[in-house]
Amino acid sequence: MPTAAKLVSAIYMALAGVLVIMVVVNVYPSLEREANGMAITAAIVGLLVGWRGLGSQARFQDRSAAGLGLRSGVTAVLWMLFLFAVNHMIQGMLHHAYYQPMSALLQIPARMMEYGRAALDWRIAATIVILAAIGGVIAKRTGEKWS
Repeated sequence: MPTAAKLVSAIYMALAGVLVIMVVVNVYPSLEREANGMAITAAIVGLLVGWRGLGSQARFQDRSAAGLGLRSGVTAVLWMLFLFAVNHMIQGMLHHAYYQPMSALLQIPARMMEYGRAALDWRIAATIVILAAIGGVIAKRTGEKWS
């Protein structure tokens, strides 16, 4: 059932995802070529996590609002790491980089760890934490006011 908290959370998480990608591109300029695809993916993941995760739990949970936002932020980051790793694996398959299917599949967790290490840069991690906590507060207040 659509609620105001779901709508506001979805829009906020999509915008937050795009902002995080902007910070990632500023920290790692070599990724500027892929920034459009990354921003679109981040917006879609943000919409889904905001609607299905943060927005649906904002009114019913007794936890702190910032905690709900942080949990949704971590969920969005894990999905983004997975999707970027799968994209890298597919690009490698198109360039015939793998001789066996299992070696291609094993690249997914390896790339997720590599991208996760890159995301632990303090500028990126701080942006994710601050935006996620603010998103939780916004979703909780929206859920309390309009639901």
